[in-house]
Amino acid sequence: MRVSIIGAGSFGTALAQTISSRTEQVSLFGRNVELLRSVNEHHINPSYHPFIKLNANITAFDLSRQAGKLKESDLIVFSIPSGVTRDVTRALKDCLQGKMIVSTAKGIECPSLSTMSEVIKDEAGDVQTASFSGATFADELILGAFSCATLGLDQRADRELIFTAFKAPNLVLDMSNDVQGVELCGILKNVYAIATGIFDATVTGNNAHYGFLSLCFKEMSHILAKITSDPNLAQKFCAHGDLHLTANVDKSRNRILGFIVGKLGITPKDIKSNVVLEGVNAARALKRKSELAEVDTPLISFVNACLDDPARVRDYVKVLIQANSESMPRADLP
Repeated sequence: MRVSIIGAGSFGTALAQTISSRTEQVSLFGRNVELLRSVNEHHINPSYHPFIKLNANITAFDLSRQAGKLKESDLIVFSIPSGVTRDVTRALKDCLQGKMIVSTAKGIECPSLSTMSEVIKDEAGDVQTASFSGATFADELILGAFSCATLGLDQRADRELIFTAFKAPNLVLDMSNDVQGVELCGILKNVYAIATGIFDATVTGNNAHYGFLSLCFKEMSHILAKITSDPNLAQKFCAHGDLHLTANVDKSRNRILGFIVGKLGITPKDIKSNVVLEGVNAARALKRKSELAEVDTPLISFVNACLDDPARVRDYVKVLIQANSESMPRADLP
């Protein structure tokens, strides 16, 4: 089997290492010429995993000049930020026809409110799409640490092909027939990680932290029940597992973003970073998406309010706590 991964960043490289242990050839596509040369000559990605020796069957290619190699692939994985997915797909359209494409991006397009699998199908046309999402930090995945993830596969997907590619001794998989639902979980957990970071910056204590995290999971489950087709989605690795990882661990970019906003009272645009923070745009998009679906999402509204006016974070936290303490229990929430 020949697998191509578009995106030679942290997660793309980690997936290449994982997949290469059970496949014939993995092609890693990127644009940084020096990085690509290092992968081919020294089996090292110096920018993202400088101390990890990559497997010998991983070969790097320049996406700008060697995209035609994608036509030789049995499976293509998109591991690039959501903000560039449409442009990259449009540029590669001729190389993607008839292919099976798996998206790992945890972002949503604005203002279309499309997930990345929807963007890929919109631009590439005749392709099969799937999604991969779960509790998988790249720095642990590449080391072969025990990890869990969900594959979203639609009815057209070649399931045997995808499971063969992603199956690994250290990687436990579950599956959903709702491709966009799996993607939505990855989008939601980023927003709730921001929310948890904001809350932890202003309210201390384990009771408070895990109580708030439970509120996040309740709202997430409520949204999934209303607008996705898989009734068991909230219990899968892409939802429950990934939410807890991203909201609890301090190397989570979105959690730290929320903590900085809550502690310093500054907006995301004031934070100097080259890291892509998918949760900021996702918070705006999910607020609009929930409004269109007529789903009540007070915690997503809370995140947007804090990002828009971080100087009043403590006021918003107090209002949120009061609203929850005075509300009657809702039997209809999962």
